[in-house]
Amino acid sequence: MARCLRARLLRASVFLFVCCAAGGPALAQPAELPSFEGEEVVVAGRRPQPVATSPAYVTVLSGDQMRRLGLRTVGEALQYLAEVYVRQAGGGPGGLLQASVRGTSPQQVLVLLDGVPLNATAQLGVNLATLSLAEVDRVEVLRGPYSAIWGSGALGGVIHVVTRPTGRLRLRAGYGGAGDSVAALSAGAVRYSFGVEHLGSAGYQPNADASRWTGTAHLAVQPSGGPEWSLRLHHTDGRYGLPGATTSFCYPCPDRQADRRTVLQLAWSQQDGEGLGQRLRLWWYGDALDYTSPGYRSSASGTAYGAEWQRVLRLAGTSALTVGAEWQASDYAFTSTAGGFGGRAQVGAAFAQYDVPAGERTLFGVGLRYDLHSNYGGQLNPRLGFVHFLSDALRLRGGLGRTFRGPTFSELFFPGCSNPNLQPETAWSADLGVEVVGPGLVARLNGFYTDAQNLIVGGCNPQNVGSARVTGASAEVSGALSEGWQVLANVTWSDGVDRGTGARLLRLPSWTANLVVRRELGQGSALALLARYVGERNDLDFSTFPATRVTLPGHLTVGLRYEVQLPGFAVTLGVDNLFDAQYETLRGYPAPGRTVFLYVASGR
Repeated sequence: MARCLRARLLRASVFLFVCCAAGGPALAQPAELPSFEGEEVVVAGRRPQPVATSPAYVTVLSGDQMRRLGLRTVGEALQYLAEVYVRQAGGGPGGLLQASVRGTSPQQVLVLLDGVPLNATAQLGVNLATLSLAEVDRVEVLRGPYSAIWGSGALGGVIHVVTRPTGRLRLRAGYGGAGDSVAALSAGAVRYSFGVEHLGSAGYQPNADASRWTGTAHLAVQPSGGPEWSLRLHHTDGRYGLPGATTSFCYPCPDRQADRRTVLQLAWSQQDGEGLGQRLRLWWYGDALDYTSPGYRSSASGTAYGAEWQRVLRLAGTSALTVGAEWQASDYAFTSTAGGFGGRAQVGAAFAQYDVPAGERTLFGVGLRYDLHSNYGGQLNPRLGFVHFLSDALRLRGGLGRTFRGPTFSELFFPGCSNPNLQPETAWSADLGVEVVGPGLVARLNGFYTDAQNLIVGGCNPQNVGSARVTGASAEVSGALSEGWQVLANVTWSDGVDRGTGARLLRLPSWTANLVVRRELGQGSALALLARYVGERNDLDFSTFPATRVTLPGHLTVGLRYEVQLPGFAVTLGVDNLFDAQYETLRGYPAPGRTVFLYVASGR
C-alpha cells in the first residue's frame, strides 16, 4: 500500500516537474506573420516605447495573427520565436506548455497577464497552455534579465500577455483531428467588451480528453476627458485527463486534473499622448489545481493581491524617468491524502528606469530595483542597456544586468522536502547584437551569456549550491521578402553547462530553428508554411529510480495553412505535423501525429 501511495505521489509531482528541471525609425511591418517589431511595447520599460529605440530585445506577437494561423494558446505561439524553447508534456488544452528563454528554466521566466505577475503562486512555473488566445491583443516577449524592472522571476525573460476590448462582434469556431474544437464569442464597443471561449479535445491518447473555458470582461470610463478608470476580469477553468508518461507502470493512467484562475484588476491612469503621467493599479487573483488518482487526492490553491503606483516624467530634452513602487501579498495551501502545508509572504519594491539619449544616435536605459521579501530579505538589481544607430539601416543593441528568482512556497515549506533558509537564485547576464533594417525587412544577429549562481538544487532537502552558465547566439530575419511574400526565420544555438557536474543542462537543445513563410495568392487567399526543428537534448527517464539521464533525438515538423477571405468571414484550413513525424517532446510524452483542422471566423 505504501509503495502504491508513493507511486501516485510521484505521478502527481512528475507531471508538474517534468518541464522544469534544471539606424533609423521603426518600420511598419506586414501584418500577416506572428513575429515582427511592433510599433510600441510596454514590457521593456513599463511605459509605451518603440521597439526600435528600446535598449532591450522584444518580440511582439499579434493576437489576430496568431489566431489566423490556427494557434489556440500562448504556449503554442511562442514555439516559433528565437531564443525561446517551449517544453511540452501532452497536447491541447489539457497539456503542459512552459517556456524556457535563453536556456533558463520555466520557473525563471516571469509571466504577466495585463501586468499581473502570475508567478506569485506558481510552484513550478506558469503553464502557458492555460492562457488561451481569447481576447489577446498581443504578447510581448522580452528576452534577457529584467529584475531591475519586474523583480523576481525575470531571470531569463518576461512574457507579457495583453488583452483588450474587442470593439465589435466576433465569432470563431473550428474543429480538427483528435476531436480538437474551439468556439468563441466576443462583443463590445470601445469602452467595454466581454468574451467567452471554449477549447475542447477528445485527446490523442487514452484519458487525454480536455475541456477549457475562458471568460473576459473589460470596462473603461473616462469622464470629461480626465483620468481613465478601467476594470479587467479574466477567468479560466480547465478539466482534463492525465494518461501519464508511456514509460509509467500504469499507462494509460486514470488520473484526472482540474485548474482554475481568476484575475481581477482596477486601474486609474492619467497620461498624455507621449505616455507621460501616472498610474495606480490594484489587483487580485486566485488559482487552484486539483488532482485525483485511485487512492490519492490533492488540492493546491493560492491567492495573491497587490498595489502598484507608477509615474513617468519627461526630464531634460527627450529623457524619460519612470519611477514606482509595488506591494504584494500571497498565500498558498496544499492538502493531500498524505498531508499538506501552507505558506504566506509579502514583498515591497521600489524601482526606477531612466532612458536618456547620448547624442543623436545613442540611447541608454538604466534601471534599478530593490525588493524586500518577508521570507528571504532584500535584493538589489541593476541593469544597463543601450541601442546605437550606426546608420539609418544599421544598429547595435546590448545590455548587462543582475537578476534573481526567489524560492517558491514548496521549496521553502513542503514537509520533509524543503528548506526555509533558502536564498534566491541570482545571475548576471549580458547580450550584444547587430540589426540590419531594410525595406520591409529586419535581420538580427545576437549573442548572449548568463552566469547563474546560488541555484536551488536537490529534492529533499533543496540547497543553494548550484552554478551554471549558458552561452548562445541567434540569427533571425522577419518581414517582406518581396511583394506578396512574408517570412519569419530564425536559428538559435545554446550551450548550457551545470558547473557542479560538468553535464549539459537538461532539456536545453543545442539547436532550434523555425521558418514561417506566407504567400499571398490574390483574391483574399494566402498559403503559409510553418516548420520547426528541435535538436538533441538531454532529459530524465522517470521510469527508473533514481531517474536516469537520456538523450532525445532531434525532430522536424511541418505545417500548412490555407486562408481565404469571404464576405463577412474568413476560413483557415490547416494541417500540423504534415509528415506524421514520431517523436517525444519530453521523455515518455509522444507528440501528436498528423492533425487536420478547419477554422471559421467573422469580424476579425
